[in-house]
Amino acid sequence: MISTRQCAIALTLALGAGQCPAQAQDLADPMRPPAFALPAGATGEQTSGGGPVLQSTLLSEGRRIAMIDGKPMRVGDRIGRARIISIDPGAVTLREANRTRVLQLYSGVGVTRPGAAKAAVSRKGAKEGAR
Repeated sequence: MISTRQCAIALTLALGAGQCPAQAQDLADPMRPPAFALPAGATGEQTSGGGPVLQSTLLSEGRRIAMIDGKPMRVGDRIGRARIISIDPGAVTLREANRTRVLQLYSGVGVTRPGAAKAAVSRKGAKEGAR
């Protein structure tokens, strides 16, 4: 005689052995820039057309580091034949022979130092208050 427990196990095994279509869930990249910061028509994949890709910048007193193609770079370092001549909050400037090229962190978006917008607003308010 088959017990209820054995029947439940057999039923579970029979149902579990059937083909169940796997449903993959697209996972969002948590480090992907927000949609407003992506260039028009971008899919979120960073493509550089074969050139170096600026991924992030780190600026503090006495230190400027840019993450380019997964490597930390400093002013004066070389990327191929180009030399890094400046690292700013949202861009890195490269110089190669007679040509200067700027790598943008987010193309079409200006990145400034923290507090720059606040300072501009307070200066504007001070000018209006003086009138």
